[in-house]
Amino acid sequence: MEANSAGWSGGDIVTSGKQFINAPGGKWAADQLLKALEEGRPLSTAELRVAGTLRKDEWIHLDDALVQEGIIRLKGVADLMAAGLVINVPNAMGKTIFQWEAVTDMNPAEVSLGGVDRTENDRVLFELNNLPLPIIHKDFNLNLRTLEASRTRGESLDTTQARIAGRLCMEKLEYMYFNGGPTFGAAPIYGLTNHPNRNIVAIGTSWTTATGEVILAKVLEMIGAAQADRFYGPYMLYVPANYNLFLDADFKANSDKSIRQRLLEVDGLQGIRVVDQLTSSNVVLVQMTRDVVSLVEGEPLQTVQWDTEGGFIVKFKAFAIMVPLIRADAQDRSGVVHAS
Repeated sequence: MEANSAGWSGGDIVTSGKQFINAPGGKWAADQLLKALEEGRPLSTAELRVAGTLRKDEWIHLDDALVQEGIIRLKGVADLMAAGLVINVPNAMGKTIFQWEAVTDMNPAEVSLGGVDRTENDRVLFELNNLPLPIIHKDFNLNLRTLEASRTRGESLDTTQARIAGRLCMEKLEYMYFNGGPTFGAAPIYGLTNHPNRNIVAIGTSWTTATGEVILAKVLEMIGAAQADRFYGPYMLYVPANYNLFLDADFKANSDKSIRQRLLEVDGLQGIRVVDQLTSSNVVLVQMTRDVVSLVEGEPLQTVQWDTEGGFIVKFKAFAIMVPLIRADAQDRSGVVHAS
């Protein structure tokens, strides 16, 4: 079949997709994904982008805007990244489930004088768990005339929509980390405050009115709950925004340190983070190790683009394949403590 004016032919699309991929016009990211799956190869981000509409520097401008705005809301997720608690998933476009195993312990060793007594014949058991790998995404668009005007007049490309789209994607990821996400099939996405195996303690007196001694006692109670489940730190303490200012009050009357400073003197407590995605009067203590919390990352925050309305509208999708992973061991012990 002869190629049409767009530079590709229907036959080429069906057989290989080569002309379609190299065409100067817009292309759907979904078509590229299908082609990659049919050919049994990973899908690169470059294949999802239309080089014919946006120039290289314009892509860089948009991507920078996404990253710069996206990191503003990442408090909890940023801690996971800073601690190296990231699990990279190759070719995540072709995967919808991340699987991990919890392993049981064995029975205790025995003590004897001769050492020849047979102990109980034992073995560990593995429990398979599934975590969905959804795409977090937000669409926006630009009018082609606006884009061309920015080129001819030497004006910078307006990245307001890109910044907002990136911020919304990262806010959703942060929300999922603390509050959980949707359930896909029978596989839920749990957060720090709704994982079924988290340790739960009563918050008691609101920290907006509690004394420094009361707050310290509550934090020590939370650490005690974690250690009772055999999780000994290091810990991060997450508090809601309505508690922030009160942590800077004097620990006690005429004290030379604030409540925040006194809490940071507790052994094993690495830091205190104030997060917007925690609702009022909810405090979370987390052991910052891979067997407790991780960020599963298949694709970082980025953009794909296609044309509609004959090329007059340039549409974009900001997206990331990232999901929090909250884990407990095979005995349902958890390094997460939730006070509410």
